[in-house]
Amino acid sequence: MSRIETIERILNALLPLRRTSPKQLQAIMRGMDLSLEALSPYIAEPADLPYGRTCLYRNDAAEAVLIHLPPGTETYIHDHGASVGCSRLLEGTLTNRMFRLDGYGYPCLSGEVEIEEGSYYYAPKKQIHQLRNSGPQRAVAFHLYAPAPTGKSYFPYEQVLDYVI
Repeated sequence: MSRIETIERILNALLPLRRTSPKQLQAIMRGMDLSLEALSPYIAEPADLPYGRTCLYRNDAAEAVLIHLPPGTETYIHDHGASVGCSRLLEGTLTNRMFRLDGYGYPCLSGEVEIEEGSYYYAPKKQIHQLRNSGPQRAVAFHLYAPAPTGKSYFPYEQVLDYVI
């Protein structure tokens, strides 16, 4: 049985859950072989996005994705719509940057969390965030969302410099 078939079998058996939490997704992920060695054939190089993204599984109840952020890259500032998520960093280090929207609808940085290799991290419903790899090596992470994200939003970020002349 291939790695993708194993992920599909586990997710088909366990999802959909009525009200899925990031902690429940973490428990499901602990039952999978999420070793870098097992998933390395599915690591994609960046193409249309600043990072590589491989969808390993998707139906209405869940989506499993493998993300590859080369050094010096970051995702767009985004949310996951009505979905919740749990991720495990398989290689490298990341910074999860959280944002809130100001009165004009622009994202303002509200906090950052450093994520170390082997750690799990969460995307609660309505969280606006960005993943950044400022480390010297690539970062590879497995992400599981429930339900599968729809209505994902990206947020523009503009640095405005005010000059007094």
